[in-house]
Amino acid sequence: MKITKTVTVCVNYRANPDAPSCGARGGLEIAEALETAVAERGLPVTVERFNCLGMCERGPNLKLSPGGGFCQGVQLEDLPQLLEKITAFAKD
Repeated sequence: MKITKTVTVCVNYRANPDAPSCGARGGLEIAEALETAVAERGLPVTVERFNCLGMCERGPNLKLSPGGGFCQGVQLEDLPQLLEKITAFAKD
């Protein structure tokens, strides 16, 4: 049985606008860009939007699962390096 690999992107907006959140720092835009890039490259991973990975102060955050670890403080300009990491993760 083949295990589905997932990139989970936090898109949470906290109720207090003064508190840090991945959504307020670009999580949604990162999720959208990854969805497009993964589809264009035909990578065998699923991009999933999630409402909290529990590390708001270090966001935007994403998790590669199973077993791929976290990426924190991700920005749109990190997309090329992030796609390299996701491509390698997909091949493992």
